[in-house]
Amino acid sequence: MAVTSIPAERKKKRFSETLKNYWLDIALFFAFIIDMNTRFTGLAIHEWLGIGFGVALIYHMLLHWNWIVSITKRLLGKLSGGQRLRYLIDLVLFIDMVVLTMTGIWISEVAMRQLGLSFGEGFFWHRLHEQTADLAIWLVALHIALDWKWIVSTTKRYFWQPLTKKRRAVPTVGGG
Repeated sequence: MAVTSIPAERKKKRFSETLKNYWLDIALFFAFIIDMNTRFTGLAIHEWLGIGFGVALIYHMLLHWNWIVSITKRLLGKLSGGQRLRYLIDLVLFIDMVVLTMTGIWISEVAMRQLGLSFGEGFFWHRLHEQTADLAIWLVALHIALDWKWIVSTTKRYFWQPLTKKRRAVPTVGGG
């Protein structure tokens, strides 16, 4: 049996895709944590960060589009219970984030007005925004829990191992 190696070009692409996903996930996580604390950021930063989060979320979905299509096709066929649960949690999280972002834009008091736009206000939209924000906390926690193995292995592979790898002794010139 011949062993074939992965071309360097493909290795580099996979490496960069993994790191791109990793750093985007970290950025989304911290943006989410910061944005959830309006008392810390103030309303203007909360709104603009929320809009940026929505854009980054679309990019995140595009990066994972092949996985989404693949799992969706297999949803009614052979698919493990864990993959079905992950798909369901991710789908509910996506819908929740869309509603959260859209209601945030709808009730915006700063960002949309700075753009010369004003939509509507009202108790219903504020309450829906608060409810989807509360649900998002739990769904993000579940999403992270389901991806924990990937998070740990990626962190070990790209950060921990390079930091702890024993350096080979480099001979000094001149015998010192």
